[in-house]
Amino acid sequence: MISHVCCGGGIGVSMKAARLHRIGEALRIDSVEVPALGSNDVLVGIKASGICHSDLNYRNGVSPVGKLPIILGHEIAGLISKTGERVKGIEEGDRVCIHYIRSCGNCSFCRTGRENFCEEYQMIGKDVDGGFAEYIAVPASNVLKLPDTLPFEQACILGCAVSTTYHALKRGRIRAGDTVAVYGVGGLGAQAIQLAKIFNAGRVVAVDISDEKLKLAQKLGADEIVNSAVEDPARWIETLTGGRLADLVLDFVGAAKVVEQEIRCVGKGGRLVLVGIGQDEIRVSPYKTIIGKEMELIGVNDHLRSELVQLIDIVGSGRIDLSKSITHRVHLDEVNTGLEILEERIGNPIRVVVVK
Repeated sequence: MISHVCCGGGIGVSMKAARLHRIGEALRIDSVEVPALGSNDVLVGIKASGICHSDLNYRNGVSPVGKLPIILGHEIAGLISKTGERVKGIEEGDRVCIHYIRSCGNCSFCRTGRENFCEEYQMIGKDVDGGFAEYIAVPASNVLKLPDTLPFEQACILGCAVSTTYHALKRGRIRAGDTVAVYGVGGLGAQAIQLAKIFNAGRVVAVDISDEKLKLAQKLGADEIVNSAVEDPARWIETLTGGRLADLVLDFVGAAKVVEQEIRCVGKGGRLVLVGIGQDEIRVSPYKTIIGKEMELIGVNDHLRSELVQLIDIVGSGRIDLSKSITHRVHLDEVNTGLEILEERIGNPIRVVVVK
């Protein structure tokens, strides 16, 4: 029989977890059972879990959760603590990050590498318990091994902030030489600047209303910065490009008025990729925008495991620096403080991470 957690760090029958009990309320720090382990599962001792803006949406009821109470948190990295009897290729002590989509592996979407549309889709930290806890049990297929050189606090954000951004750039068919406008230098936009450079974008323009975040954008490699609170980005980009405007615009804000502004930044044959989640309807004049310019509106929903594999190689090779993305760190007991920092934009957060 498993004993209770001791000072030596062994696995006990109970663990600490931050759970959402009621929509709109703060998370509660509860003592819950360590999750049971199936024969094809692994138990991960969580070392870091990123706080995503989506976590605010789940807490606030913007997006529905699968159950209550629920442990939020979907950006997770840690150490393998235990493996199921049928698990192969993964051992206790392995450093891993978690792919947050639980999929069946058998439906037509899964068979074609689009598990983000799996017929039995479940999201860790939204539909099932997530990473604001000491341990999590997941299918072995959901963990990916990490290089020893990558700190856990950086590795955890690979699971959403970086991989969703990577998916957005691929969905937007970024091409070498493209003029790319990145709206919102937050947890995802900061990654988009670096990744666009890896894809050999010709020019990256960062747009935000915070001068401090725009300064960070420059450090991350942005060629140009625009404060949309004082300048019209569309006119600015039009002048910059000699009238061509942007080939690719990435939205990480989600506000209707911002999206309407972004549409004006897209050039002929260009693409607007929508990533940010908003509740307001968008007003579009089809002829002047989509039809007249043959502009494409492209949606982004999650990311793919295969893309996370690629990203681990990119980060491991040193081609992208995630250290500047981690602006705030809190402990599990302080998770509500972390959510407040993100929601109120205290100290211009890029990514707030719950660390052990």
